Amino acid sequence: MQIFIQHHGQQCGPFSLEQVRSGLGDGTYQLSEMAWYEGATGWLQLATVPGIGDKPLAATAARTSGLAIWSLVLGILAIFSAGLTTIPAVICGHLALGRIKRSAGAQSGGGMAIAGLVTGYVGLFIFGIAMLAGLTAPMVLRQRKKADQTQTINNARQIGLALFEFQSEYGSHPNDVTAKTVSDGTAVTGNSSNARFRQLIHSGMTQSEQMFYVRVPGSRKPDNRIDGSQALEQGECGFAYVENSTAANPVPKPLAMAPLLPGTTRFDPNPFDGKAVILWTDNSVRSMEIDRKSGQVMLDGKNLLDPSHPIWGGKPPVIALPE
Repeated sequence: MQIFIQHHGQQCGPFSLEQVRSGLGDGTYQLSEMAWYEGATGWLQLATVPGIGDKPLAATAARTSGLAIWSLVLGILAIFSAGLTTIPAVICGHLALGRIKRSAGAQSGGGMAIAGLVTGYVGLFIFGIAMLAGLTAPMVLRQRKKADQTQTINNARQIGLALFEFQSEYGSHPNDVTAKTVSDGTAVTGNSSNARFRQLIHSGMTQSEQMFYVRVPGSRKPDNRIDGSQALEQGECGFAYVENSTAANPVPKPLAMAPLLPGTTRFDPNPFDGKAVILWTDNSVRSMEIDRKSGQVMLDGKNLLDPSHPIWGGKPPVIALPE
């Protein structure tokens, strides 16, 4: 039997019964399209052609939709590819479901198409969350660094007040000489900034370790155990201390600073987004820009901590570093 089909406004054919079945299976033709065959009284829907819309066609095995297969594959890949194949998976899934429905049983794979849609949408959701996290993470990190910097500035101001009171009572800022008179020198000796600031605690200028904390790698929040050598244990102090700076100096000099790279006199630009917090002998606190390559803070075109800097008046600074 020869069959003619009206397809997209054009008459196509003649086709054999098997050719028409194949076209229905791959989605080329639809059962609703008009057809004519030998013996027909006129143009009728393809579904009414003997051997197409009756039992012989139903007995023909349905072909799995290629779009359904692609939808499932792309959907699975979407979960593991940061959402790169999500949109193709969803598109293929919807197209596959539409063609399967219109094929009236000639195509199968609806379950695959649905699975592809589900995995595609899941991948799209994951991709959206990842994009949102990528956009907000830098902002959140910047805000956290700003908050840490503000806390360090407040702590530096408290240290400045405690050092001022200490100098008023002992005649100078903490050093080897004052260590002999503060608490009989017990637990306050040493050349670290922890040891120097420990004198402020043992002399009663402060009863808290919190003001010495700086949130930097390797630090830990103080436990406020201040008896004997438990005060300002390793990691509880983040400020470096400049010993030979006094409030009597006519030119303000750095007195305490953070954050320094461990064991060095170079500043770490990471904790405060490129800023250093410096307490000066006039009790002011400044946030100063750090050169990210050298780790230096420049003042009047010269490294602030360079012993030859005019600010030191020819007397190199003695810098006590945190433990």
